[in-house]
Amino acid sequence: MADTKHAAQALTPPTEGDGVSYSGIVWFVVILIATTIACSLLMWGLFVLLDANRQQTVERAPLAAPIGEPRIDGGRIVSDRELPQPSMLVSEPTALAEFRKHEDAILHGYAWSDEAGGTARIPVERAKELLLKKGFPVRQATAPAAPEGKK
Repeated sequence: MADTKHAAQALTPPTEGDGVSYSGIVWFVVILIATTIACSLLMWGLFVLLDANRQQTVERAPLAAPIGEPRIDGGRIVSDRELPQPSMLVSEPTALAEFRKHEDAILHGYAWSDEAGGTARIPVERAKELLLKKGFPVRQATAPAAPEGKK
């Protein structure tokens, strides 16, 4: 006959595990922390060793040029000794003001572009006035050519 008494099984249904190994995750984190601490200690020891081997004072060669103190002039670092070019820009507003002053002098002043050739530079406003007074150069109109075959 068929057994119909399943009351105990109805109260606790069968369950399946989630398949995650939580002990594996915990061990991974522990090993990761231990490895990080070991690497940090090794680097600290290396820095201590290198600092102990470093020379504290270096004697300057007797024929070496004196050490020049760098200073800031016109927004750039300048020194008594030769610095690599282009020099570092330390004050951009100062350098920009100097650049604009130079460009304004070119635009609004008189100067020779080619003195030997007789070419001069004049202010833009004066050039406009002269151009309007003298007029634009215009080509002479030529008569259109007669088409070939028709006479």
